[in-house]
Amino acid sequence: MAWSIIVIILLASADQLLKVVVRNNISPADSITVIDGFFYLVNRHNPGAAWSFLANKDWGIYVLTAISAAVTLVMIVIIFRSRHVRLQACLTLISAGSVGNLLDRIRYKGVTDYLDFHFGNYIFPTFNLADILIVCGTILLALLILTDHDLVKGGWSCWLKKEKSGDFSVKENTHGSEDSH
Repeated sequence: MAWSIIVIILLASADQLLKVVVRNNISPADSITVIDGFFYLVNRHNPGAAWSFLANKDWGIYVLTAISAAVTLVMIVIIFRSRHVRLQACLTLISAGSVGNLLDRIRYKGVTDYLDFHFGNYIFPTFNLADILIVCGTILLALLILTDHDLVKGGWSCWLKKEKSGDFSVKENTHGSEDSH
């Protein structure tokens, strides 16, 4: 599980580094054309969540920061408690993205977005590396839940590490009663 923390730190740091480069090199009024008519690098400040959800509310940034911090903490606890490596990997990606955006919300009262895609007249909402990590981790988690029947059937016992003195699984009573013989 230490690998998860290292990966979270590395990916959140990469996200923060890219955002520093964008903030220092692209003014909010400018854009850099990567593929004309399709892909641009920009510098957008988003005080809300995806699609600027809660961006126009003064209290929105505080709600988003609190929810993000709480959910990230829960995911990190699950990563450490889980014995399911693929579940750990999915939650590690989501947590790394969440930490990247959480750091922006705390420091800048909003998230720096910089990847801007245009599809004809439609302009996709601008996003960043942290958003990519969250989306990819969530898609992988959904696929894991759909394909790993042991994860779903096992419930929490499949997610939790074994105790040193035994495991969390329920022992079946072979004698048909609660008494021990």
